[in-house]
Amino acid sequence: MIKLKKKIIVIGGGGFTHQSDKDLDDFVINQSAKKNKKIGFLATASKDDKTKINLFYKRFENKNLELSHFNLTSNDVGFSQWVFDKDIIYIGGGNTAYMLELWKKYNLISIFKEAYEKGIILSGVSAGGVCWFDWIFSDSLGPIYKPLKGINLISGSCTPHSSERHRMSQYQLEIQNSKLPPGVAIDDGVAVLFINGIAKEVYSTRKNSDAYFVDNNNKVSLKEYIK
Repeated sequence: MIKLKKKIIVIGGGGFTHQSDKDLDDFVINQSAKKNKKIGFLATASKDDKTKINLFYKRFENKNLELSHFNLTSNDVGFSQWVFDKDIIYIGGGNTAYMLELWKKYNLISIFKEAYEKGIILSGVSAGGVCWFDWIFSDSLGPIYKPLKGINLISGSCTPHSSERHRMSQYQLEIQNSKLPPGVAIDDGVAVLFINGIAKEVYSTRKNSDAYFVDNNNKVSLKEYIK
């Protein structure tokens, strides 16, 4: 029996919502082998920002894809049916804590987990990428970075935007002080493909940008770590 490949793509920063690094979007799309792909966009973390939603449709309008979005800030009626009809779910960035609280309020986390088990590809940038981990290093709870509980589809911790030096140094310090478990830091312009919870590929669109495995003692290129 062939084991189902359950995929999550985590983008540190960039892509259509940032109007940069278009190849990151293509990397996500290409993870599905289906001919007529159905892609759903969630802009929950930005409170369903219309600009980001419009950028989604503009980016993919000529790609022979079936596109739709769901405004969770309005209501959750029909959400499970919408999710299970998709091949790829893409989640935009914004306030991670706000997004996760809304998911909890509507009891949506189990829906995402079921979609993952069914082989629906989960993807996202920044808040929409790190939400899948056990723990997130986030500034969405206030002006300083703090650990935030994720939804437990990928073990360990994660920070996006690790090309920001201060963020990266703080993330390493949290791990060294055992306030966060070891994890993955992802630069802007970089996507990491996880299959069945394991990092399998690092895709970068920017020179000298990378993703890293960070533990108590080391920060190593994730490309080298997963070889």
